[in-house]
Amino acid sequence: MDSKLMINYIDYFNNNRSRDPTMLVYDSFRGHLEKSVKTKFRDNNVDLAVIPGGLTSICQPLDVAINKPFKDRLHKEWHLWMANGGAGETTAGNLRRAKYSDVCNWVKRAWENISNETIINSFVSCGITDSLDSDHEELEISDIDDTL
Repeated sequence: MDSKLMINYIDYFNNNRSRDPTMLVYDSFRGHLEKSVKTKFRDNNVDLAVIPGGLTSICQPLDVAINKPFKDRLHKEWHLWMANGGAGETTAGNLRRAKYSDVCNWVKRAWENISNETIINSFVSCGITDSLDSDHEELEISDIDDTL
């Protein structure tokens, strides 16, 4: 990803969100930090929080609480596919690769297995919250229009 792609992402993001003040949390990849990207975020009422290098395992919600259960579930999907003979063999005796549609379904089911509570708690445990007190029960995940 480079700054041009980030600018395109910001345009997409802005076309699909409310105009309320927003904060996005990114790692310190240089494409996220270029002046044009930071200016585009600021001009669109988006605060950019950057996790310093080497701290994503502590401060990045995906790394802290979401990636492991997601990957575990994805691995389980693959294992079930293999155990049920999904791979089969080529004429040369090699295992066939999974179809893209199968992999997409695995990813979808693995993500659906991550609860809203897990996602919210991952942000809270990283100190990323809009709550000014210690009561985080009011936090919720906004519904996203599936037609976007």
